[in-house]
Amino acid sequence: MGIFDGLLNMFKNSNTATSTAPAATHQTGNTVGYPTYQKAPQYQPVRPQAQSPAKPAAASSNTGAANWFNGIGTASASKQTDSLTVYSLKGTPLHLTASDCKASGGEGTVYAIPGKPNVLVKIYKDDLLQNPAKRSEIEKRIYDMLAISKDIDQASFAWPRAVVCNSRGQVIGFAMNRCSGISFQAFSGVKSIQQRFPKWTRRELALVAQDFLTKLQYLTSKKILVNDFNPANFLVNQKGHVSFIDCDSYQIPGEGSSTDITKTYFASHVAPELLENPKLLAQPRNIHHVEFGAALTVFNILMCGLHPYSYFDPSKQSACGTPDENLRKGRCPLGTGAHCMLPRGNWYNLWSYLTFNLKSSFIRTFRDGHKDPAKRATLADLQTNLQELLSIMKKDPVRLDLNPVKAKPKAKSSSAGHSFSMDF
Repeated sequence: MGIFDGLLNMFKNSNTATSTAPAATHQTGNTVGYPTYQKAPQYQPVRPQAQSPAKPAAASSNTGAANWFNGIGTASASKQTDSLTVYSLKGTPLHLTASDCKASGGEGTVYAIPGKPNVLVKIYKDDLLQNPAKRSEIEKRIYDMLAISKDIDQASFAWPRAVVCNSRGQVIGFAMNRCSGISFQAFSGVKSIQQRFPKWTRRELALVAQDFLTKLQYLTSKKILVNDFNPANFLVNQKGHVSFIDCDSYQIPGEGSSTDITKTYFASHVAPELLENPKLLAQPRNIHHVEFGAALTVFNILMCGLHPYSYFDPSKQSACGTPDENLRKGRCPLGTGAHCMLPRGNWYNLWSYLTFNLKSSFIRTFRDGHKDPAKRATLADLQTNLQELLSIMKKDPVRLDLNPVKAKPKAKSSSAGHSFSMDF
């Protein structure tokens, strides 16, 4: 018996309605073309029949933000009804009220379950559920995720564990484990980090980045690709344990050769080719798209919130463009030969204390890999270089400082009588 023992009966002993819905089955030959399902036993979800391709979900963006953190996670909540009754697959009712609402986003609303502190329920919005093609897409995605849920760490991923139905037995959402922590939005500056994690040094940031990469690599090993690298979609607790939420936005391997895709992305954290050619969003993502989002997220963490496409133009004595715009155009200030500089402040000092190999990985990804995705650092490269940084930190405690007063002195090496810099 595991953590989610009896999840399909989770609604019992809570503030439920007294009536019981009909058993959760789907009828064939109805007007909206719902697929037929048999009643599924616990932990054995039934696969939906093959469906025609549906229109993917709309993309998310934080366009127009001078500071790329502005607007993250600030989507206005949709208007909530005073109460809502939903049902488990076995027909057990659960009565939800507006006070149970914890968050609302582009696709749905997340509710807490009274008396079940470790479980949340996500209910999709009516406008999506009333679209037959979209409903079929959502339903297939949930069942495909349930089919591989036994391979997913419950404590680290807000992964579907059971379907949630309406009174007619139609799937309208899912139940998932509740992940804890503070979103990666906390890495929006040194002061923000120190306020939320007062005992942390840069070593803890590197460990968070390492845990993030480890879990991302596990997902890719299962052919699960993260589409939306919005910092609000990742949580970290005081022990540095990283959790992934909004998992139903991922690219999921389906039954046979099918793939569940979404068009979801975050404009300041997406591979530039997807911005340049939006038609690619309707196609399956690939590992190079994940590599770009991963490198950007790791850079944000290690650089205390700096975006790799934020830059300063010395000729204008000002910051130029938004990170979204600069990312699209490839304006990256990292490394030698860049036609722009890191923003004013302590950013160069932070950059200087990263290792040569780690900086090289970032430059390969954000400059060389901007036009050629094959040149981007792999997840394994980033992981190896992070481990090197952690090892060097033990011998060089100056690298632990979140706010170094001076830049690291550039190491010099000699070759054939000529000196050259080993740092940049």
